[in-house]
Amino acid sequence: MRTSPRVRSLALATASLLALSACSDEPAASPSPAATSTPSESSEPTVEPVDAEYVDVAAGPVGVAAGEGSVWVVSTGDEAVSRIPVGARRPDLEVAVPGVPLRVAVADGAVWVTAFEQGQLVRIDATTGKVTDRIVTGAGPEGVTAGFGSIWVVAQDAGKLLRVDPASRRVTEWIDIGVGARLVATGAGAVWVSHFADNAVLRIDPRSGAVTSSGEICNGPQGLAVVGDLVWTACTFSDQVLGLDPQTLEVTTDIAVEGYPDPLSVTPEGTLLAVAEEGPALVAIDPVDGVVLEERVLAELAALGDRANLDVAVIDGEAWVTSHTTDRVYHLPAH
Repeated sequence: MRTSPRVRSLALATASLLALSACSDEPAASPSPAATSTPSESSEPTVEPVDAEYVDVAAGPVGVAAGEGSVWVVSTGDEAVSRIPVGARRPDLEVAVPGVPLRVAVADGAVWVTAFEQGQLVRIDATTGKVTDRIVTGAGPEGVTAGFGSIWVVAQDAGKLLRVDPASRRVTEWIDIGVGARLVATGAGAVWVSHFADNAVLRIDPRSGAVTSSGEICNGPQGLAVVGDLVWTACTFSDQVLGLDPQTLEVTTDIAVEGYPDPLSVTPEGTLLAVAEEGPALVAIDPVDGVVLEERVLAELAALGDRANLDVAVIDGEAWVTSHTTDRVYHLPAH
């Protein structure tokens, strides 16, 4: 199976960071990124880091999701999924998931993990931690979410959006979306896909499978969220968080978020959360007024660019943020 340049880069970045950590007592620094698509190592956050708590996890954490009373963290370096019960100081379970696991969703009593190089969606029983199924997705599965009674998976290199029945664990629909899409979310009556290669957001009708594109809107759309009557995406390489009208797909709100914004999430109160890779930093946004409310820097690390990603999830009033470079997941009040 073909390995995409991005995953090769992610694997090399993780290996380099592990090697540096083994040779020094100091935190590992990011390897030099390419000048054409990644930030300079000299980039530094402009705000002093807060004293955020964290949990150490397996090497190279990327995806995170909350559900079944726990936080679930996907680590690409050690190819494992860690379960952290709410309130715990360390994982109580680690599940091996070979094949460069990337993203995770929790639904229907199970944890659903994309394994990029294996071309699989892996189902883990949320109670026992046992792998109960492996569903073939086609090349390069990354984004995964639940909605409309289904599990949705973006097969990045296959150019498909898959709809999976969580009961039968079978793919019920394959939708053409073009090669290079990344993440997926549901809300406002539709399925939403960030198309990184096309610099666009796609709307998919869950009844007909019809696909509508926003057209090019920014540079490097990745994270997605639906809140405040808008669909939001984080544009990593243009330092923007954009709000789109879900009917017209026109950009109605454009918020500057410096530091390579990557994942998005939403608090129960409706605050939009973005994580900037540089730091990383947790940025709270008012989705109604379209203004940044607060920025909390968690560390002093350079952005990852396109070598790897971060993620954020909210549970029990806390935001959990992965740090691929330091092999930890931070948690702090979500407000």
